[in-house]
Amino acid sequence: MLQRLSSSFTTCQRAALSLRPILTAQSPHSLPTIQSPQPPTTTTQIRPRSSRSTRGLFDGRDVRFGNNVPFSLKKTRRKWSPNVQHKVLYSEVLDELIKFKVTTGALRSIDKMGGLDNYLLNSRHVKELKTKGVGKEGQGQQVRNRIVQKLKHQERLKREAVERGESVEGWDRIVLMGKKLKVDGDNGEEEGEGVIIQGS
Repeated sequence: MLQRLSSSFTTCQRAALSLRPILTAQSPHSLPTIQSPQPPTTTTQIRPRSSRSTRGLFDGRDVRFGNNVPFSLKKTRRKWSPNVQHKVLYSEVLDELIKFKVTTGALRSIDKMGGLDNYLLNSRHVKELKTKGVGKEGQGQQVRNRIVQKLKHQERLKREAVERGESVEGWDRIVLMGKKLKVDGDNGEEEGEGVIIQGS
């Protein structure tokens, strides 16, 4: 009985010694400083993106893997592919139609953000491919770079026009080419090319 108590007492002493902060003396005249034990370092694992998801607008969707589990609980491996569609989307800044492989989730995100240009400029899924350095730039990142260059060019032209003293009131309007407006022939007006939209 005494032997069991003494062994448990020594284990308690060992535990207390391991939890006690470490005292280190810097010099014989200074007080010892207390070093707190450092927490273990944790590394976060970034899930790799497939090269297929960089060739379109996948909005963070990718192939996922798992198991089919029937009643007998005999698991068989399977995969879930994202719902990818081939679509032609319009960019207002570039004024052109661009072919994309796009998931249905990305289409909903484009509608919510108010168009392709806003999606490419603000979506974290397009930006993170560039920051993670996944091989070459994806298609979304390439179009985004073109949009940024066009916007910078327009700003530079606008600044130069202000310096020359010209009016820049109509610079916010975006002209959409390729659409025809049908106007009633009774008023004597003809069909016009192009639609002008006032920018917000």
